[in-house]
Amino acid sequence: MNPIDLPAFLARGTAGCATADPEMFYGTATEQAAAKAVCLGCPLRADCLADALDRGERFGVWGGLTTKERSRLKTGDGRWIDDEGRVRLACGTLPALQAHRAYGETCETCTVAQDARVEVDRRRRLRKEHAKGGTVNGYLIHRLLGEDACPACRAAQARKSAEQREQRAARKAAGRAAEVVPLEPRRPARARRMQAAS
Repeated sequence: MNPIDLPAFLARGTAGCATADPEMFYGTATEQAAAKAVCLGCPLRADCLADALDRGERFGVWGGLTTKERSRLKTGDGRWIDDEGRVRLACGTLPALQAHRAYGETCETCTVAQDARVEVDRRRRLRKEHAKGGTVNGYLIHRLLGEDACPACRAAQARKSAEQREQRAARKAAGRAAEVVPLEPRRPARARRMQAAS
């Protein structure tokens, strides 16, 4: 960045960007990645980011974040920047869990929250299956929830199992009943022509 373009607190010379090529802070994605690396070691990074957010800076890398990354921070949804300059999300949300996984991390808060979301969704689906009078899908959802199936869902599963047993028995019986007719070996075309000529 050109010192003329820098806020006063950055232009004093202690900021990494004061002596860096200003083009990289506004250039391509590769150049901006290099600019973010300059910001990563800067002691004024937090102040720079706060200033850019306060001013509503719409271009370039400021405080180690691109325009898009800074716009994410303005939502007030608990996003923050970690020590490595990555945008982090409020734990307990699905996007935060996905970010943890992308970074190869585990988070108990996010895992517990995801388990709770999955259970709520399964209970919602189970209510729909119960409204149909109990179904095989309802039986499977009961199993996923780690609970005994209700009588209606258990009966639906028993009916399906009985049908499958009957179908297997019918296929087996049909296979035994089919006669196996041996095929005559085919003679070469020349032999057939000779027999037809005689």
